[in-house]
Amino acid sequence: MDKRNSRLWGRAVRCLASASLGLAAFLAAAPAQASGAAASGYPDKPIRLIVPFSAGGQFDYIARLVAVPLGKELGQSIIVENVGGGGGNLGGAKVANAPADGYTLLEYGGNFAIAKHLTPNLSFDPIADLAPVSGLSIAPHVVLVSSALPVKTFAELLAYAKAHPGKLSYGSPGVGSSMHLTFETIKQHFGLDAIHVPYRGGSNALNDLAGGQIDMGIVAVAPAMPFLASGKIRALAVTSARRAVSLPDVPSVAELGYPGFDSGSWAGIAVPKNTPRGIVDKLAAAVGRAMQDPQVLRALESQSFTPISGTPEQLRALIDEESARYGPLIEKLGLHAD
Repeated sequence: MDKRNSRLWGRAVRCLASASLGLAAFLAAAPAQASGAAASGYPDKPIRLIVPFSAGGQFDYIARLVAVPLGKELGQSIIVENVGGGGGNLGGAKVANAPADGYTLLEYGGNFAIAKHLTPNLSFDPIADLAPVSGLSIAPHVVLVSSALPVKTFAELLAYAKAHPGKLSYGSPGVGSSMHLTFETIKQHFGLDAIHVPYRGGSNALNDLAGGQIDMGIVAVAPAMPFLASGKIRALAVTSARRAVSLPDVPSVAELGYPGFDSGSWAGIAVPKNTPRGIVDKLAAAVGRAMQDPQVLRALESQSFTPISGTPEQLRALIDEESARYGPLIEKLGLHAD
């Protein structure tokens, strides 16, 4: 190759390289530009917030508490819709299959972080098919008994269960919920004999507990408070490391003989995967501001909830941590669905 052709070849290579770099930069910038464009006009219509459990439970309480201030932050109404069943998986599937446009939100909790371990044949991937937006709150569970049961302390419950083997039942918001797994852990540690009765949500379990259809229950503190005030149920223990602010006279499970025990349920917001990052960030910022509303903070504290709003990455870390925590527990308890 002569010098002239060599120079021309070198120039062509440099031009091609420059063009390739320009194309790569354009392609890299395109998603961000598209995401920003999608977010710029968002939202321009009402947004649905799917609660994957029945009305009246912990998830429903948090969703309805946050919906109004979140709607104000976004300038649109937030319509809360309860889609219970399948331990939350029916509601999760509905959101996973919704358009990835930011108009269908899911109240996401630990039940989804463990669903892959519990039910491997789901119609959707509860982690990969949903994109985290922000945390909302975390709260301890409370162990309850019906007032019809002749026990007033956890020690008396253990003694009663030992004297009446195979007779006691307990309700939870569903198979694979954090309440279910928490109570199964408590059962194993204390040798407590009780049959699990799964419900479509905490409120349904509470209604049957108050009516005497089941003997025990485990739900979040907030939805239990009106039933405790009525005297139809009794609180025997909370599952946080320390006593709950709203139930100062109720001991923790750790105090009762399970050192270091600490468990609770958390809620956050997720959207279908492939939702533009600009929309996700806009939602996360709005959630963060809504969770700092003074009325929201007072209501959370009164029911022993702690706000945990943050970035999508922080919620992703919580999901991964919960999945890693409960996966081995499900194996140990043999709770895999067929």
